[in-house]
Amino acid sequence: MRGLLTIRDSKKSSYINNFFDAYWQDGLNLNEEKIIITILRKCKIKQTDFRKEINNQKIKNKLKKLTQDAFKKDIFGAPTFVVNKKIFWGQDRLDYALNEYKNSI
Repeated sequence: MRGLLTIRDSKKSSYINNFFDAYWQDGLNLNEEKIIITILRKCKIKQTDFRKEINNQKIKNKLKKLTQDAFKKDIFGAPTFVVNKKIFWGQDRLDYALNEYKNSI
């Protein structure tokens, strides 16, 4: 999660998709170094820069604050979508969140 806070906007979509697919679709263990390295390569993210950034105390503090903010909003997992103050949890609920958004505009 800290990694997402360090990635340039142009690579965020690739980063999210590759990490979510690895975990949720492929059942890979994201604690394994070789898996992380493979995903970073797919995203064209330099491993050395990534490691340096995720260990930066400012990034760690930012994630703690975002986690506290999410907790206060009753958000408890990923992915969670909040639309019109309604919580949609899980990748399989994305369509419901999108419909809620479409109906509100």
